[in-house]
Amino acid sequence: MSRVRTLLALVLLASSSLAAQQRPRPASTLLQAVEVHNAEGTIRVNGPYDVPVDKEVTSDVAVLNGPVDISGTISGTLVAINADVRLRTGARIRRDLVIVGGTLTREDGVTVDGEVRTQAELLRYTMDEGRIVPEEGRSGEWRPHFDRPGRSRGESYTDFFFLAARTYNRVEGLPILVGPRFRRPTSWGRVEVEAFGVVRTAEPIRWDRGTLGHEAKADLRLGVRNGLVLSGRLFDVVAPVESWQLTDTESGLAAFLLKRDMRDYYGRHGWEASMGARLGEEVSLSAVAGSEQWRSVAERRPFTLFRDDETWRVNSTFDPGRVDLASVRLRIDTRERVRSPWRGGWFINADVERGSGSVVRNPGPLGIVQPAEDVTYTRGFIDARRYNRISPGTELNLRIVAGGSLGGDSLPLQRRFTMTGPGAIDGYDFRRLNSVEPDVFTCGTISTWPGRPGLCDRIALAQVELRQSIGFDWDDWFDGDAWWQPGFDMSPAWVLYADAGRGWKTPTGQPGIGHGKGIPPLSSFRTSIGAGIDFGSIGIYLAKSVSTSDEPVNVIVRLGRRF
Repeated sequence: MSRVRTLLALVLLASSSLAAQQRPRPASTLLQAVEVHNAEGTIRVNGPYDVPVDKEVTSDVAVLNGPVDISGTISGTLVAINADVRLRTGARIRRDLVIVGGTLTREDGVTVDGEVRTQAELLRYTMDEGRIVPEEGRSGEWRPHFDRPGRSRGESYTDFFFLAARTYNRVEGLPILVGPRFRRPTSWGRVEVEAFGVVRTAEPIRWDRGTLGHEAKADLRLGVRNGLVLSGRLFDVVAPVESWQLTDTESGLAAFLLKRDMRDYYGRHGWEASMGARLGEEVSLSAVAGSEQWRSVAERRPFTLFRDDETWRVNSTFDPGRVDLASVRLRIDTRERVRSPWRGGWFINADVERGSGSVVRNPGPLGIVQPAEDVTYTRGFIDARRYNRISPGTELNLRIVAGGSLGGDSLPLQRRFTMTGPGAIDGYDFRRLNSVEPDVFTCGTISTWPGRPGLCDRIALAQVELRQSIGFDWDDWFDGDAWWQPGFDMSPAWVLYADAGRGWKTPTGQPGIGHGKGIPPLSSFRTSIGAGIDFGSIGIYLAKSVSTSDEPVNVIVRLGRRF
């Protein structure tokens, strides 16, 4: 095998609660499972559970650990927590089937009258007099010892002193949020208010904007499940230029462990207000307006576990200025609805942004500072994914990512794109300088700007993966004692995948980088193939470039699914 480069390794914290950040989990499946289990009248079983062909169970059933084998009828809802479910020919469930932390095997001739909801990740919980109390809180939170674990997302609370930590990075170190928060559900909706100060731990620590910031927001929801959402936000934060390629957890661990920060950052100071509609936890559409002051921020000196004596990759300067923003944002997440072939299995995150203001164009590699100039631009972005279960234990999943300028002036640097490293085209290393081929990953040149920021006006990426459950059960080795495997799925899966994509400038640029209208020739796209094993919260993959034969094999460790 040719030279192997490890992009994300040493996953020492992969089984901790940080791994839960990799994909925000819709509350419906987890809460439905917990509510059914804890409800009076539910038959609760810990261990294997069978319903023979001639038997009918006339109430809800909740099974922990399992496995569950159904040949007869369940008149209520069946909940399986950290358990695999097999529905045999003739089995019938008259209400819903909810599976958390397990797989479903479904033979022909099975009837489920309600919805089928699945969640791949295990549920970590404690027991309180026979009731389940989930151990996981909101992503990224560090809870003081007096904060109750397992607090429901719909429960009211008042925290006069609350701590939360965000993603570790080379500009802020570990940004810590401190302040009060308040939530009250009502008969007509919900009110939520938060007011946090932001303390950045990267050296040098001073009494200035480099160390201190703030973020305050208020949400008013009208409607318990469906309805309107009115929001307002004031902020002075450091934000990533792009975050779609890697999750917050993966980016933070790569920075903290390996001193490899795979994002760029800029300062945002201003306000925004939004009004939107939502359909449960699955669909939301909102219109957002605001005004922001942008600034460049430099890399600082945060501590890293390894390679602490090395220097950080430069955080490039961006286009400072004040810009008024208006955007429309759409989010659809029906990945749990595996029973509805067209409505279910979708994840779509899209937005269109229009900005107008005055910015100072970045000096770039020559250090020439230009005077402020008026700018008006329109930018679009979409991340669309389709999840298809083609047989029990087998999935064929597709993803398309596209973004770029839709008109107006050229995009400010912090609103441009890049496509490189894990999460995009895995067969190519992260922002490696290539002196032979046109750089269609960052749209830079051999004398590119410090830190190699993304300079592409547009990008397009397609990904496909085939996922098959291996059928290996960890419990067979450890007699059902799963204390050692937090965050691991009971049944790992092998994955085969392919990526193809590129970025480009429009309408001009270095030969091979610039392109006019439409999509560049498909022959100019970079492609790679890969294979690996997904253990639920950890996946290990080998990826090889197809379009560039001399590219070495990459070894990639991901926390959770690739997408």
